[in-house]
Amino acid sequence: MTLRGKLLLLSLSILALPWAGWQFVQQLEVLLRQGQEQALLASAEALARGVAVRPANLPASGPGWFVHRLAFAPRLDGEDGEWRSSGAEPVAFGGATPWLRASVGRANERVHLLVQVADTSRQRGEAHWPGDLEFDRVRLRLLGPGGELVLRLANTDSGELLVAGEDGLPPPIRVEGFWREHEGGYTLELALPQAFDVRGLGIEARDLDEAGQRRLAGTAADGSVLRAWPLHGYAGALEPALLALAPPGMRARLVDREAWVLARAGRIRADASEEDLLPWRRGLYRALLFRDTLPAADEAPDAVRVVRAEVAAAIAGRSGTAWRRDPYGARLLLSAAVPVTVDGEVRAALLLERSNSEVLLLTDRAFSGLLGVSLIAFLASGGVMFLFASHLGARIRRLRDAAERALDREGRVTPFPLTRSRDEVGDLTRSFASLLDQVAAYTDYLRSLSGKLSHELNTPLAIVRTSLDNLDTAALPAEAQPYLSRARDGVERMGTLVRTMSEVTRIEHAIESAEAEQFDLRALVADYAEGHRGLLQPRTLHVDLPAGPLMLRGSPDLVAQALDKLFDNARGFCPPDGWVRLSLAAEGDGARIALANQGPPVPEAMRARLFDSLVSLREKTQRPEGAAHLGFGLYVVKLVAELHRGHAEARNLPQGDGVEFTLHLRPMP
Repeated sequence: MTLRGKLLLLSLSILALPWAGWQFVQQLEVLLRQGQEQALLASAEALARGVAVRPANLPASGPGWFVHRLAFAPRLDGEDGEWRSSGAEPVAFGGATPWLRASVGRANERVHLLVQVADTSRQRGEAHWPGDLEFDRVRLRLLGPGGELVLRLANTDSGELLVAGEDGLPPPIRVEGFWREHEGGYTLELALPQAFDVRGLGIEARDLDEAGQRRLAGTAADGSVLRAWPLHGYAGALEPALLALAPPGMRARLVDREAWVLARAGRIRADASEEDLLPWRRGLYRALLFRDTLPAADEAPDAVRVVRAEVAAAIAGRSGTAWRRDPYGARLLLSAAVPVTVDGEVRAALLLERSNSEVLLLTDRAFSGLLGVSLIAFLASGGVMFLFASHLGARIRRLRDAAERALDREGRVTPFPLTRSRDEVGDLTRSFASLLDQVAAYTDYLRSLSGKLSHELNTPLAIVRTSLDNLDTAALPAEAQPYLSRARDGVERMGTLVRTMSEVTRIEHAIESAEAEQFDLRALVADYAEGHRGLLQPRTLHVDLPAGPLMLRGSPDLVAQALDKLFDNARGFCPPDGWVRLSLAAEGDGARIALANQGPPVPEAMRARLFDSLVSLREKTQRPEGAAHLGFGLYVVKLVAELHRGHAEARNLPQGDGVEFTLHLRPMP
């Protein structure tokens, strides 16, 4: 990672500040929510107690029928389309797999009943048939102010509903209805007369299969006396009480034990703070503040049933609250549900709802302030760190570029730029400059050392050589001759070293003053190979050259010098019965010369130092007549390669039977 990236990453640590602030806002919101929950729950409990003092308008204890308000009187045709459009849901009977469903509704002061029976075994009869006969039928028990009435309903096929009393005789009231057969059973739809004020209703369906087995379902499925459930519905008389007791800006709804709405009053007032929220802030509220709230209730404000978890808990006798979000805005909706008890029995549940004006207003202000301060602080710190990182990165890049240009291709040290900066980077720059000054002085000393040594050693060597020649003419004892011979050999080796150092100095001066020319590198390599083939014998020389000329701009004399050093190195390490391979190939705009020879591999630790001066791997047995070897040959190869904007490298052959030296050359400028 770059320094700029690291500093930018470091700048992200400032996000700890808004994170801590956000945690504070969250805790503030939790406390505000808890306060509102307790306040709304207290209001709902007070409202429930006010409703409980009027128990006559509440459903009776135990099971009962909810009478749906039908928008219009349904047509008596045995179809349930008008019922479903009114939101009426049937009550199911028959155990885990219900096969009897009944719905009760009211329209034009008449009670309507829809009964659906799932029956695939048709054992039909008519209502007036004797009661001891077994056939499919429905029984109704009606409770009114004047008493009770039991009716028998049965048809053999679709048509006008046949109704009889329990004794099979015509009933005392006229019941209109229709019996419809369908593939899965039958449906009957009826309307009771307006004069008969129904207060309770019991239903029983008797189904007989082909084997004579009987099953019962209804309000008394055990076959006992048919039980009638009381009827109740929307209690408009409770609306004034709810409206008077409910706090302003809240919506109150009273529901029965099946969550059917008995009464409603009030509406949720929109807060002024909600209108001040911009769309993007609403999105933030939805994503952040609403993350732990329930989804919005999908029932309409005038829904006839409210199925919620808190309502179910209130019906079971436990008060509860829930937060929901408004799907059309950014506000939170808080609801509290409490049981309405009369004489210790839960008769209904009260649901009270309100908006979150206090929570929204306070969290809006806190969140807006936190967001603004955090954004400004992050942008400011990020911008400052970015500028600082850019400036620091530019200084480091200049330092890197200067370090890369410190040595030219000839190995000369170039001046290092100085700086007046007093920081760590400035100190590092001045340390580099001081170091390079010392390196430059040492390099200059080393460059001139060989020339100075060869010049200074020539005179003493001449004196010693002359003295030895004079001793040859003097009368010396026989025991002195071996010492004289060893002294003469040492002088000759010293002379060889001085000549080698002089040659290297000459080549370095030649490289410094070399002038580029266009020449055919293939012809030069071919001529040189043929000229050295005889010197390599009895070793085998293999030559691989391109078919046509290979032109290169450079110094042919210096390239020949490099080839001479490579051939000399190969001859020194290759055994007499070994082989030498020479190849030339084009490489980009330059060329590649490779010389491989059979022999011992180069130690991995020495590969990086082979082309340095005064480095030699030759044993004494590999030196001609035991002469000293200074290791200048491959150093000259490196200098020639660098002059031609290339480099030299060595590698061990994959088979492990030799070494390959490669000279990469590019045109000189």
